[in-house]
Amino acid sequence: MKNLKKNNKKLGILILVIPVGMFLLAFASVPLYDLFCKVTGYGGTIQETFTPSNIVIDKEIKVRFNADKEKNLGVYFQPIKRSIITKLGETNSVEYKITNNTNKAIEAIASYNVTPQKAGIYFNKLDCFCYEENTILPGQTISLPVTFFISPDLYDDPNTNEIKSITLSYTFFNTNNINVRKFQ
Repeated sequence: MKNLKKNNKKLGILILVIPVGMFLLAFASVPLYDLFCKVTGYGGTIQETFTPSNIVIDKEIKVRFNADKEKNLGVYFQPIKRSIITKLGETNSVEYKITNNTNKAIEAIASYNVTPQKAGIYFNKLDCFCYEENTILPGQTISLPVTFFISPDLYDDPNTNEIKSITLSYTFFNTNNINVRKFQ
C-alpha cells in the first residue's frame, strides 16, 4: 500500500511537471529560434554588422533585389536596380523606392529575407530600412537605402561555394495591426 501511494505521488508530480515544462518550452521557443537563425543564418536570416569587410576577393556574385508588399497596401514598392554584380567582401549601397498611391498616410514596416537560405549567414547588412516604421504621406515617394557586403567566407564554405547569385527580398506590411516594438 505504501508503494502504491509513493508511485501515485510520483505520477501526480510527473503529470504536473510535464505540462508546465511543455508550456515553458513553447514560450521560450520563439526567442530561441530567432537566436538560432541569427547565429546560423538559417532561414535566410541576414547577419547584421557595423564594420565593412576589410577583405575583398576577386570572386564575383550576382545580387538580385526583390520588392513585395502586403496585398491592398496601396503603395508602389521597388528596387532602383534589379541586380548588381559585386565582389565578395565589397561594400555596396542600393536603394529601394516606395510611393504611397492612396489619399491617406500609411504606416508601414519592411521585413527581409535572403535566398538561397544557406547564403544568409554570409550576407552582412551595414545599414537597412528593415524593421523601421515608415510614415508615407499621400503621394509621397521615399528612398530606402541598404548597405551590405557578402562575406568572402561564402567562397570558402563547401556548402555555398557553388552559389552564383543571391536574392535580397523585402516585403512591406501595414503596421496598423502589428506591435512594431517587438521587431526592433
